[in-house]
Amino acid sequence: MVDAPAVRQLYRLFLNREPESETAIDNLLHRPLYAAVHSLVASAEFGRGPSADLTVGRPLWGGATPDPALTAWAGDALPLGEETREAVRARARSWAALYLALAEDEILGPILSDTGAFTPDRLAALRNVAALVGRLEEADADRVRGWAVRTDALDTPVALELWADGVFCAAALSDGFRRDVQDQFGGSGRAGFDIPVPPAMRSRRPQLLLEVRAAGAPMIVGRASVETGAPGVDLLAATLDEVRHARLALERLEARLPYLETRLSVPFAAYDAYRRAWPATGDEATAAGPDRDADMDVVVDIGAATDRELDQTVRALLEQSRPARRVVLVGDEARRPLALDLANRAAWRAGSAIRFAPSGAPTPAERISAGLEQASDAPTVLLLRAGDVPAIGALAWLGAAFARSAQVEAVYMDEDVLAPGEEAFDPDERRRVGPRLKPGPDPDLLAQTPYVGAALAFRRSALDRVGLDAEAGALCGADALLALPPAAVAHVPRVLVSSPAREDDLAPWAGCVERRLGLATEPRTDILGADIAGAVRVRRPTPPVRAAVIIPTRDALDLLRPCVDSVMAHAASNGVHAELLIIDHESRDPETLAYLSDLATGGHARVLPHQGEFNWALMNNLAAAETDADVLVFLNNDTVVLSPDWLDELAAQAMRPEVGVVGCRLVYGDGAIQHAGFVAREQREGFLTHEGVGAPGSDPGYLGRHGLLRSAVAVTGACMAVRAEIFRRLGGFDAASFPVEGNDVDLCLRAQSEGLRVLYDPYATLYHLESRTRGFNTDPSRQARADAANAILWARWGQRFGRDPGFNPHFDRTLRPFSRLRPPPARA
Repeated sequence: MVDAPAVRQLYRLFLNREPESETAIDNLLHRPLYAAVHSLVASAEFGRGPSADLTVGRPLWGGATPDPALTAWAGDALPLGEETREAVRARARSWAALYLALAEDEILGPILSDTGAFTPDRLAALRNVAALVGRLEEADADRVRGWAVRTDALDTPVALELWADGVFCAAALSDGFRRDVQDQFGGSGRAGFDIPVPPAMRSRRPQLLLEVRAAGAPMIVGRASVETGAPGVDLLAATLDEVRHARLALERLEARLPYLETRLSVPFAAYDAYRRAWPATGDEATAAGPDRDADMDVVVDIGAATDRELDQTVRALLEQSRPARRVVLVGDEARRPLALDLANRAAWRAGSAIRFAPSGAPTPAERISAGLEQASDAPTVLLLRAGDVPAIGALAWLGAAFARSAQVEAVYMDEDVLAPGEEAFDPDERRRVGPRLKPGPDPDLLAQTPYVGAALAFRRSALDRVGLDAEAGALCGADALLALPPAAVAHVPRVLVSSPAREDDLAPWAGCVERRLGLATEPRTDILGADIAGAVRVRRPTPPVRAAVIIPTRDALDLLRPCVDSVMAHAASNGVHAELLIIDHESRDPETLAYLSDLATGGHARVLPHQGEFNWALMNNLAAAETDADVLVFLNNDTVVLSPDWLDELAAQAMRPEVGVVGCRLVYGDGAIQHAGFVAREQREGFLTHEGVGAPGSDPGYLGRHGLLRSAVAVTGACMAVRAEIFRRLGGFDAASFPVEGNDVDLCLRAQSEGLRVLYDPYATLYHLESRTRGFNTDPSRQARADAANAILWARWGQRFGRDPGFNPHFDRTLRPFSRLRPPPARA
C-alpha cells in the first residue's frame, strides 16, 4: 500500500510534477503500489505527455533528465527484477532510458503494458529515443546550438537536421567537443552542434519554429520558437502575469511553477523580460522583520546629472519597500532649487526626509563627505549617483545583509544598465541591458579591477574609519573597500541598481591599490591577448624560495620532452630555482629510458622510479616526500609552459600565508581554453565543471574571469602549486579514495575547509594536451572510476561547497557556466 510520500514520488516519476492537491494524493492513498502505477500511466495526462512525445519523436518531458534521488527511490520501491533494479539505481541517463528499463522489466513491464501506454510501436520508438540524448541549449534567428549523442555509439557524431516551420533547411553533425557531455556519458566528447539558420528562412516571417531532429528518424533533439525581428514580449513574463491575475483559477499551474522555475534557463538576450518576471521587491529580504541596525541613509552625488536623472533617482528612493531614514542630495548651489522642490514634494507625498548638502567640490569623494555631514545617525549609508535607479526592494535587501552579521561593514550588489536611447521614458518603461552579475567578495579580483561598482553600502562607522580618497575619482567607494578586511565585505546577488550607461575613468585604480594595499601594479598584458578594460596586474615580489617541479610519466617521450624543454627554457626568466623531479612509472621505451638517463646524469633532473598500478596521487605524494623545496609544483607530462615567468608567479602566490593552492590557465594545442578554474554547482550530477572550455584563448570570460587572478572553488592538478608546508599539513593527496580522478579537487576543498584560499592564476598559462597519456573516459571502467570519484567528492564536500561564491546564482547550473540565466535567488 502506498503512503503520501510514495504518492508524491509516483507523481514525479510518471507525471513529472507534484500532485495538484491533497485530494489527488487521497485518491491513490493506501492503494496497492501496482494499482497506483497503473492509474497514473493509464491517465490522460501521461498520454498527452510521454506517450504523445514518443509518437512524434519529441524528447520526453521537454528533454529534462530525471532526478537521481527519484531514480534511486524507483529502484528501491517499485516491483522490479533484480537486474532492472540495479540499472535503475545506477541512474538512467534520460527519461526515455528510465521508462524503457521499467517497460521491459519482467515484473513491472506487464503492468505498464496493460495500461495501453506502451504498445509495441511505442516501445520500438522508446528504444530509439532512449539511445539518443541531447539538448537544444541556445536558439535565435541566426543559429541553434546544443549537443546530441547516441549512448549506443558514443564516438560517432549524430547526423542532425534543422527544420524551420516544418521545412527542412540545413544538415549538420554533432561533432564539436563538449567536455561536460564527455564527463556525463564518456566517449570522445564530440557531441556539440552549432547550426546556422539560412538567411532565406529568417526573412520569411517574424517568428520561426526551429526544430533540431535526428536525421532519418522522427526524433526531435529540441525545438525553439524565435523571433526574426526585434525581441517581442517575453512569453514567460506574460505567463507569470496571467498566473498572478488568475491565481485561484490556475491553482494547478501555480503548483507546477516552483518545479518549472528551478529548471528554467533564459538567454542573455531576454534579460529585460527575465528582470520583469522576477523583480527584486525585497519581500524575501524583509520576511524576518525589521532590524534597527539595518536602517539606512542614502547619499546621492548629483555631479553633472540632468534634472530628470536626479528626479528619477529620488522617485525610486521614495518608492522603496523599506524607506531610507534620510536621503541627502549633494551638489553645487545651482542644484538647490530642484533639490528643495524634490524635498517638498517628498514631504507632501510620503513624509520622507530629504536634505540638500551644497558642495562645489570637484571630486566625488569630497562631495559625498559633505553629504555625510547632513545625514542622520542611521548606522548604514548607501552611496548613489544621480541617475541610478534602485529596485523597489534595494534598501530592504541591503539592510538584511547588514542585519545578518555585525561583522559586515560594506555591501555591494548586482547591477544593470538603463537602455541608451530611451531617456524620454520613465524608468519603469525603459529596458534593462548589460547585467553585471558579480562574483562574491574576492580581494585579489578587487585589487585588479573595481568590479564591485560605485553603488555601495557601508556601515557609517567603517566609512568614517577608512575615509574616501579624493584621488580615487569616481572609484572612491571601491577604493574604500580595499581598506576593509575581506571578511567585512558582503555581496547581495540581486540586481538592485540600474544606471545610465557610463564610462568611468579607471586610470586611478592602480594608484588606489598602491596606496591602500602597498602593492606594486603594472599595466595588465595577456599572453593570449585577452583584453580587460582598465584592469591592472598586481605584481608580488619573487620570494627567496626553492620549488620542486614534479612530473609523473610513463614512456610518452613525444609529450615529456616538450614539457621538460619548456620548463628548462624558461628557467632564466624566473628568480625561483626549480628542482625537477620526474616520476618514472615503469617506462619501457628505449628512447624514453635513454632520455631520462641523460637528464639524470646531466644534473637536470632527478628520476624517481615507481612500480605498480597507475596512481597519480600516490606517485606525487611519494615524490613530495623526496624534496625539501619550499613550493611543490605538480605538473602533467602533457603540458607545455607558455608564460616565461610562470614559476615566479606561482611561487609568489603560493607563499602567501592565506593561500593554500594555486592553479593555472590551461589551453589546448589550438589555443582554445581547456581550464580556467573549476565551477561548483548545487547538484550531484555535474557537481564540478571546468570553466571556459572551448572558448578562444583571447576570450576574457564573463567580467574578465578567464584573464584575472581570482578565487576559485578548485583548480586542476595538471599544473598546481602548493606550499610544501601546507601540502604536508593537509596530508597530501588522498591516494586511497582518488587514485586518478578527483584528487586535485579534494585537496583544494580540504585547503578551503581549513580557511585557506584557492587561486586561479592566468598569469601562469600552459598548453595542456588533456588526457593524451591515459586517454579519455571512453570505456566503462574509466567512466565508472570517474563516476565513483564524483560521488565521493559530492558526498564529502557537496553540501559545504556546492554553492560556489564565484558563480553568481543568477546563472543556470545545468549548462555551460555563465551562459544562461535561471530564476534569481530567494535570499542573499
